[in-house]
Amino acid sequence: MKIGYFIALLLVSLLLGVAGIFFFLFLGPAKSWEEERFIVPLNSREEQTVTALKEKGFLKSPRIFQLVLEFICWQKKDCPEPGQRIAPGGYLLSKSMNAYELAQALAAGPYQKWVLIPPGKRKEQTAVILQKVLGWSDGIAQGFILAAEEGYLFPDTYLVDVDADPAEVISRLRVNFNEKFDAQLQKDLLAQNVRNDTALKIASLIERESGGETDKPIIAGIIWNRLNKGMRLEIDATVQYAMVTEDLKQKTTDPDNFNFWPFLPAGVVRKISSLYNTYLHEGLPPGPICSPGLAAIKAAVYPAETEAFYYLHSADKQIHTAKTYKEHQENIEKYLK
Repeated sequence: MKIGYFIALLLVSLLLGVAGIFFFLFLGPAKSWEEERFIVPLNSREEQTVTALKEKGFLKSPRIFQLVLEFICWQKKDCPEPGQRIAPGGYLLSKSMNAYELAQALAAGPYQKWVLIPPGKRKEQTAVILQKVLGWSDGIAQGFILAAEEGYLFPDTYLVDVDADPAEVISRLRVNFNEKFDAQLQKDLLAQNVRNDTALKIASLIERESGGETDKPIIAGIIWNRLNKGMRLEIDATVQYAMVTEDLKQKTTDPDNFNFWPFLPAGVVRKISSLYNTYLHEGLPPGPICSPGLAAIKAAVYPAETEAFYYLHSADKQIHTAKTYKEHQENIEKYLK
């Protein structure tokens, strides 16, 4: 009888001890309720995020946290697969949160989402990207397009508040543009007697015409050569921009499936009536045709020295230049036919 009582007492003590340890590990690591921003990087695996939470002092036990997260996801009908239950982005967390509160906050989703804007996108394309990530309505996206200035939406990776409005996003992208298009670049342009907006127009052409980073200064040099000689630029990207701008005015396009830079059929380049069509008009277009990246901007400021006036890209995206139209025709026969 005494042995049975002793065993039962021992089991109860063990259970209470285990429960106590579990409760201790379940509680938040600190008593402060002050919220801190915790960032989950793009392409971060769930185990990496849990490790980071432990290292930064947001939880005591990764295992208990994951058990709680599994329980929360079991209750939800649309919970992501294990390994993808914590979305990339920015979260406001407190180190006083217990494991359940922490898991709930992370499972609810970030208050800031990652937005990746690649170089060479026109403002309508940027609006489509933002609309998908932030869940904007068509009306909000259209407001962004109307308020945004082509060329100044600097391509980069941003953490954006999910409730940000177009004005806030435009300001964020423009501030980044101003930081990248810095005083040194502007000083060097001034020394060449070149306006900032002129360089930005050229950079936008370079961005759309280049096959890679290394050919950007070469294309810049050729554009400057043609401008200085008074030749028409005859750049296909300007025709694409002009043609699509007219299509967008019809407001019958589906942004998700719309080709913003379509293939140009033979003979069409001289049929698109627009000031942006550099086959019909000398000089630069009225404005940028996209938002160029920093490499294209630097190429416009620091072009390569070249005697070439013509260029094309072969199927492997290699650039081939020519000094004369005859040489250019030979390159067309050699690399494009």
